[in-house]
Amino acid sequence: MNITRHLLLFITMLVFVVSCEDMRQQPVYHYTLNNPADVGSRFPNLYKDNAETLYMSWLTHIDEDMYALQYAVYENGRWTPERGIKVGTDFFVNWADFPSVVGLDGQPVAAHWLKDIEDVPNAYNIEVGFPGDHILRWEDPITPHLDGTDTEHGFVSLEPLDETRILAIWLDGRNTEGRGHDEYDDPEKAMTLRSAEVSGDGEITRKRVIDDMVCDCCQTDLVPFEDGYITVYRGRSGDEVRDIRMSRYELETGEWSDPETVHDDQWEIQACPVNGPRVSSASNYVAVAWYTEAGDEPRVLLARSTDGGETFREPIVVADGATLGRTDVVMTDEGSAYVSWLQRDGDTGFVMYREVLPNGELGEAINVGITSSSRSSGFPRMEKVEDSLIFAWTQTEPHIRVRTGIVQLRQNE
Repeated sequence: MNITRHLLLFITMLVFVVSCEDMRQQPVYHYTLNNPADVGSRFPNLYKDNAETLYMSWLTHIDEDMYALQYAVYENGRWTPERGIKVGTDFFVNWADFPSVVGLDGQPVAAHWLKDIEDVPNAYNIEVGFPGDHILRWEDPITPHLDGTDTEHGFVSLEPLDETRILAIWLDGRNTEGRGHDEYDDPEKAMTLRSAEVSGDGEITRKRVIDDMVCDCCQTDLVPFEDGYITVYRGRSGDEVRDIRMSRYELETGEWSDPETVHDDQWEIQACPVNGPRVSSASNYVAVAWYTEAGDEPRVLLARSTDGGETFREPIVVADGATLGRTDVVMTDEGSAYVSWLQRDGDTGFVMYREVLPNGELGEAINVGITSSSRSSGFPRMEKVEDSLIFAWTQTEPHIRVRTGIVQLRQNE
């Protein structure tokens, strides 16, 4: 099925030139409309593999309750035509909880999406599909959780272990089944964060509970680091403090470290803010970006580590005021970080980013896209490929569709 209407348009705009230290890169922004996502596409996700291959996945609304899950690959400076994974009427479609595709060595390894549980509001299951010559293919997916409850399972992060296996983490609502309003603060009825290793032949191993009390509907994130992985997510205490936590996965043992708080924001809130953290690593650097309203001050914060996440410096305020959060982060081998977020001006949302130098100095905040400030605009995503930043977001007017942009980073002479 080909539902793409290609737009052969390429507009180049010189935005600005910044005088700065020799190590800062000068962005020249190119706004491109030639990605293959058609009208009706929404909620993109970006994933870069170890071979610098970039995958973008998205959902396209076809008709009534029918959607298509598709993806494309960014190579040789352009997006490939779209490739189909699944078409159906049983997707659980949500602005904050959306599918992904991950790859290894330039080839897709797995995808995940959410399957609606019929007649049970806000209840859905995770499905993981594998392509290629695996016994189970895209059309015959695996559910990594085996509890069988009609509850929420989502906010998934995947990382390939090899060409046929992935590590999956997700928010798991099995303990919330039958939870009444007056039981919301009961730790035994809380949302949990769980993981498993899943293979293309359907084997599910090393099933683990990472944290037994977390925020109900904030995104998770997961990155490889040394001989394992680092995950970040929004925790939840008995006092309703919902700060960002992290844990490390050791491949040899298959065990997670005890969760640690990245920073004590002390954001106490009686409901889920639907605004999860993002993590990036490079060399021995780790960067975590997140949104908080602690002290009734909306902010996007960035905390960085130079020792592999063992310790973090005091966070830097990257954005404040009218920020909506919805952050992303990319760490570089040189110790700089790029942070993106959504800024609000009335009903308009601006996809923003800025560089944070190793010494903490902030670059200029740059607008790379315009959308709505409503939930329909989803969560913009950002990745770095060679000397470029690639952005993807959901445009809401005049038509809903995925837009992509590129910022080429020129090193100062």
